[in-house]
Amino acid sequence: MSDPLSVAASIAGLISITVEAVKFLSPYVSAAKETPQVAAHVYSEVQSTQVILMGLQSLTKNLGSVNIQHAALIGVNQVVAVLTDGVLLYSELHKELQSLWTKDSVEKVPLRGRLQWVWKESTFITLLNRLQSFKSSMTLVLMILQSDSDQIAKEHQEQLSNNVQALLDNNTALSRRLMNLEDALDSQTIISRRMSIISLSASPSRNASQQLTAESPATSIATENSLAISKFDFEEDLESSRVYRRAVRETMDYSFRSSIAGSHSWSVFSGLSLGDISIMPVIALPVYQDDITNAEHYDFGEEPAPNTETHGTVTDNPLLIECLELKLKLLTIPGMSRYFDEIPHPADDFSHLRSVLEQATPLAILAQALDPTENLSVRLPEDLNYDVKKELVLWFAQFCHDKLDIKTSNLITVQDLMGGSAYSIFKVISLISNITKNLVIRGPPMNHLSSVKAQVDAQPSELRKLLTEHRQFVRDLDELLELKDQLEMLSGHIFQGSRDLAATYVTFGIITERNLLLPSTQQIWAPAFDFILTSMRYEASHYVYYGSHRARIQLWLKKGRFKDRDKIRESLARCLYLLPIRAKRISMLFEFSEYLKGQPMATEEQKKDRSRSQSSIAKIVSQLQDKGMSSGTLTAVQELQQRIEDWKGIHPGDLGEMILCKSLYVKKSSKTHLYHGYLFQKMLLLCKETRGQGSGESSFYRSKSLSEQKQTKFILKGRFHLRHILSVTPISKQATHVCEVEWGAENSDKSAFSLVFPVESEMRTWTSKIDEYRMMAILMTRPNLDTEEIDPPIMGNTDESVPEDFTERREPWKRYGVIK
Repeated sequence: MSDPLSVAASIAGLISITVEAVKFLSPYVSAAKETPQVAAHVYSEVQSTQVILMGLQSLTKNLGSVNIQHAALIGVNQVVAVLTDGVLLYSELHKELQSLWTKDSVEKVPLRGRLQWVWKESTFITLLNRLQSFKSSMTLVLMILQSDSDQIAKEHQEQLSNNVQALLDNNTALSRRLMNLEDALDSQTIISRRMSIISLSASPSRNASQQLTAESPATSIATENSLAISKFDFEEDLESSRVYRRAVRETMDYSFRSSIAGSHSWSVFSGLSLGDISIMPVIALPVYQDDITNAEHYDFGEEPAPNTETHGTVTDNPLLIECLELKLKLLTIPGMSRYFDEIPHPADDFSHLRSVLEQATPLAILAQALDPTENLSVRLPEDLNYDVKKELVLWFAQFCHDKLDIKTSNLITVQDLMGGSAYSIFKVISLISNITKNLVIRGPPMNHLSSVKAQVDAQPSELRKLLTEHRQFVRDLDELLELKDQLEMLSGHIFQGSRDLAATYVTFGIITERNLLLPSTQQIWAPAFDFILTSMRYEASHYVYYGSHRARIQLWLKKGRFKDRDKIRESLARCLYLLPIRAKRISMLFEFSEYLKGQPMATEEQKKDRSRSQSSIAKIVSQLQDKGMSSGTLTAVQELQQRIEDWKGIHPGDLGEMILCKSLYVKKSSKTHLYHGYLFQKMLLLCKETRGQGSGESSFYRSKSLSEQKQTKFILKGRFHLRHILSVTPISKQATHVCEVEWGAENSDKSAFSLVFPVESEMRTWTSKIDEYRMMAILMTRPNLDTEEIDPPIMGNTDESVPEDFTERREPWKRYGVIK
């Protein structure tokens, strides 16, 4: 997998695509009588968009020359959303144009070509509308940056905000793609590892227009143009309660509300504007090479640099394929084959190269092959002790620097070659692959390499995608460690354990990639996950400090008090992007588990391997989970025990750590109710507040003393094991932000309900956390799915009327999670 597409690369690529599209459409426009008018309209939109993009490109190359006040009006997340949509849109346009009959500029449009335009007219009309919207947003960005008037720039900014909001409202796929980016970058996660106590705002508004009513949840959302966002009146009561006050004292893990109008917290750059970013390539879009049909127009690599200065993995081939290719290149050098022959049965080509290169002598042979003027007397391997090998490695590093112009930061060290770490050898192989790129493999070895590549390409696309994502994870860790040298004085502790983590996942990748060279009936997966399990302490310890690391980096980015500001700022932002997060690792494990679950098991050995793999994945997830229960959770559970009289068979001690809690609206069918929501490690609870005689809904909105609150009781209205939640989907429409939850047992009827939030950032935090913990819950139980029984039925309360639309006949699992 390539790197994600940067903003700068997306603009350059879009310009290239518009040039090609204009050239393709031009003959059709000249034949207007033979083709629908939509062809001319598409041509016009593409041509004008090309001009706008070219103007924008010239400005973004040097944002320092732009009026910083105007640049500050454009949110980086707005640019990310619009350009992501543009890249995907022009990919669809490219695909449709490629399907048309190519028209010669002289000949008339053939009958087949005319019919194609007629058949596809509705498709192009849909694309035309999106092209117009994209051009409009890009025009507004350009006009804001070029504007001479502050007032006009602000008017354009409002239009741009409306455009972005409409784009997200009408494009669910784009919203989900940006949501996935948030999982990796969302700044909210730095302060919501365990609890998101009732959201904080400036000062609660008491205007009647901002009050919330259960009958009309849409009015529960205060306008986001106000800096003082209203909150539920009863949130004050919750905030003043003993459990929440104690929890806030003991942890900084509470959420906050955005005060920026129309803001969308989907990336690490949420809250940043173009005025804060001076170098555009640091901003990445959630678009990869495999996502689009016209990837050849884009540069998916890092910032362009000479090949001699790039030692990282730059292709998307599996690591073992790169190792095989490097081995075959080295074997073309006279005198090299005997070092490979001395290792008759290596586990794989990575191990083979490792054993050969550790002898050090092959480095000297390689240097003499690359530069015949080098006159180094190479002794036999048995004559080389450790000190001589050390001198030889140092000499080779000097040779690469002086003769091959390799940057000092990319040179290998003695520790790299002989330190025993898989990541260190990975760096050695990367460097040698780079300096041998001009060596040519010929004859039977080349045929062998092509055959192996074909074997890999024949593997299921799902498997290749999983391993591609894993290689990207390793590349990210490699780049993160490269940044260490630049940032160590500022934040060296942030990288603690990253090298061990990289070594672990290089080895994991090698073990899993061995299966690419085997037929499916011989593939074994358990050893890879067993290995991860033995090394889990490195990764688990990293996530313990992950939140504080991100918080520190964001603070540095805001303050910007360091020398060489632009360079350090770029490195810090990149570091923030690359830091591995637990949610992403859980997602990758879940996808791998899903893949293994869907593979046929023809033999008993395969069944044992799959079972062992799922068991190891479950143990890995167990170690990634929060350990023990915090004092805040214990206090919360104690208070819930005092408030909830009927737990309906649930043991409070089995809930696990409390992740989030909030008073929120819950909508099912046409009914909307106000509940207190508690997301625990294993369950989602929805509770209704009751006061007995004399109470009514209006009591939710009046102030209550602490003594009154202590008398408040909860009725447990909804209880959901997270392992039964099938999906969570974020939906934002106008001022309403909803997390849609689908749940049920496999191969049974499904049910759904929605959690309604006043602020988008809260909705996305709840969505990401429910999704993360539901995947963990599923993975933890998957080894026992064959024998697991669905939760026993739970009867409703007999002393309370149940809304009509919640009383339909249910399976046992539905009755367990019923919201009444």
